[in-house]
Amino acid sequence: MATFVDKLSAEQKSRASLIASELKKLGITNKYVVAGILAVVSKESDFNRLKEQGYQNTSNARIKAIFGSRVASLSDAQLTALKKDYNKFFEAVYGGAWGAKSLGNDKVGDGAKYVGRGYNQLTGKGNYKLIGTNIGVDLVNNPQLMETPSVAAKAIASYFKTNIDRLIKNGTFKARYMVDSVDKINNEKTGVDVAYDINAGSSKQKYGDTTGGYKTATARVGEFVDSITDFIVTNPIKTGGLAIALLLGAGYYYLSKGTLPKIL
Repeated sequence: MATFVDKLSAEQKSRASLIASELKKLGITNKYVVAGILAVVSKESDFNRLKEQGYQNTSNARIKAIFGSRVASLSDAQLTALKKDYNKFFEAVYGGAWGAKSLGNDKVGDGAKYVGRGYNQLTGKGNYKLIGTNIGVDLVNNPQLMETPSVAAKAIASYFKTNIDRLIKNGTFKARYMVDSVDKINNEKTGVDVAYDINAGSSKQKYGDTTGGYKTATARVGEFVDSITDFIVTNPIKTGGLAIALLLGAGYYYLSKGTLPKIL
C-alpha cells in the first residue's frame, strides 16, 4: 500500500526538497529533525496550501474551539454570517486588542492582511516583520511573498533555526530532549517532537492537541526519514546522506521574546 510520501506529487516533493535545502544552508542537517519538520509541514500545509483558507466550510464548533474567546460570544447565526466576509472574519480572530498584543497587528485591517501563510502558516504582522528581517525580505509591505515557495522555504528554515538556537542557548533544549545539540538526536520521536514543539510554541501543547496534528506528524515522520535520499535527489545537494517548518499564530512572535502565550 502506498504511503503518504509515495502519494506526494512531483511539485510537493520538490517543495519538500526546497525546505530541506534551506535547512541545510542554516546548518540543520540531522535527518530525524529535518524529517520531523517535513512531517509537521505535511500536516500544516500539505506542501501546497500557502495561504490560510477553508474557514468558510469549517463548522462553527470547530472555529470556536480554535479561536476560543475571540468568537465565543457569537451565536451560530452571527458566526455563520461572519464567515461570509473574509476581512471581517480575520479581523475578528486576528485583530483587535488580542491581535495587537499577541500578533503585532496594531492597525485596523492587519488581521486580514497578515493571515496564515507559508508552509507552517506564519501569522501576524509581528511574525512577518521578524521573519522578513531574518531572510532579507520585506514581508510587512509585501505579505503575499510568503505565498511564494522559495520565500516560504527560507522563512520556515529561519523560523526553526532561530528557535532551535534560542532553546539551546537558554538550556531548554537539553532539558526537553536530553541532548545539547540537534546533531545528537538519533531517533524519529525526538525529531518530530522538536519540530512539533517549536511549531506549536510550547512543548506541552502536543499533549493537549485535539486536532490530531501531533498524531499525524508522528505517524508520518518515519516515512520522511526513509525517503530522505529521494528529496535530496529531487533537489540535488551534497549532504553526506544526513540532511533532507501557526506557528500557531502567536508562537514565533512570543518565542522571539522568550515567552510562551496561551493561544486560545
